[in-house]
Amino acid sequence: MIITHIVSSLNSSQGGPPKVVLDFAKYQMLNGHNVNIVSQLDENKINNQRGVNLVMGSFLTKRYYIPSLDFILKIYNNIKVSDIIHLHGVWNGVISVSALISRILKKKVVMTPHGSLDSFNVKNKYFFKKLYYYLFEKNNIDYIQAFHFLSKKEFKNSCWVKNINKKKILIQPNGIDLNYLQKLKLRRKKTSSKKKFQITFLGRLNKIKNIDLQIDLIHRLNKKKNNYFLNIIGPNDGSLNKLEKKKNILGLNRNIKFKKPVYGIKKYSIIKNSDIVILTSFYECNSVLAIEVMSLGGVLLCTNNCNLNHASRHGAVKVSDYKLGNLVKSVYYLSNEKNSSLIRKKALKYAKKNLDIKLNIKKILKFYKNIEIN
Repeated sequence: MIITHIVSSLNSSQGGPPKVVLDFAKYQMLNGHNVNIVSQLDENKINNQRGVNLVMGSFLTKRYYIPSLDFILKIYNNIKVSDIIHLHGVWNGVISVSALISRILKKKVVMTPHGSLDSFNVKNKYFFKKLYYYLFEKNNIDYIQAFHFLSKKEFKNSCWVKNINKKKILIQPNGIDLNYLQKLKLRRKKTSSKKKFQITFLGRLNKIKNIDLQIDLIHRLNKKKNNYFLNIIGPNDGSLNKLEKKKNILGLNRNIKFKKPVYGIKKYSIIKNSDIVILTSFYECNSVLAIEVMSLGGVLLCTNNCNLNHASRHGAVKVSDYKLGNLVKSVYYLSNEKNSSLIRKKALKYAKKNLDIKLNIKKILKFYKNIEIN
């Protein structure tokens, strides 16, 4: 089978979808398929993609990711020779053009919206998205044969799109290579009983991540006992100056550190050795960070809209609402070694059952086959 994944950009500033696309392509290729990725990339290098055909284009304008003529030709040439077209995301020129070309060439198309069709996200720039939908995306979405949603909640919240519930639907979270993580044999470092309590955020410094709340949390915690520290690790996506200013105003220079993004083994080691990894986003569809934390047996504290209710029901994460007092109580709960150890154990169990990418890829390949036959 020839599979082509199309995503507007592979830049790390785009958050989780680029990593998901790269992982999909890698493991589909390892299952014996010919896999292409058509996208755009400003950065120099992509690791671990040997055997996957990377086709990079450029934008006519980066606003709304409008592809250049050369990029459109590359999209056309790859779609023409493919059996399955897998589109990632909505509301941008690359995906709209790709869906239109797929319609013209009568190709089989799967879309993973990555939360873009969720009614929660549609509220952001509502009038633009409604106009865009009726001008460009309605006919494209009507044509698409199948959708891959990352949770039941995302699917339910996307049913405002007419007839989407009549399409072929796969509901499955993203995954990670559990065998690789086990081979790393990462160990938690031993610390003294009077240790600093390390809370870590890893991700884009973007307003949707609600990092302001994390700073308020550290400020509240240290009023009682000054041993709570927050490491904010990730690329600036528009919020760094504002967050640094807030840190300085609250006098938290000692307790909060901003650090450049880390990847691979270094990132996994930080997750493993953090007392808590925190995620307070206004919205997450299927957080790559959450998947990594659970798969490493880490302790994740997240807020309601991080879409981790299923993991929470299995005791794999701790979920709080956005009230500062309740977040403080959650930190105190996780400060208890017995409680945090239980979450680490249940997180590993949950990951083994739900987040193994090798099993998930087999399911999505079977999904492709069903679409291809019909």
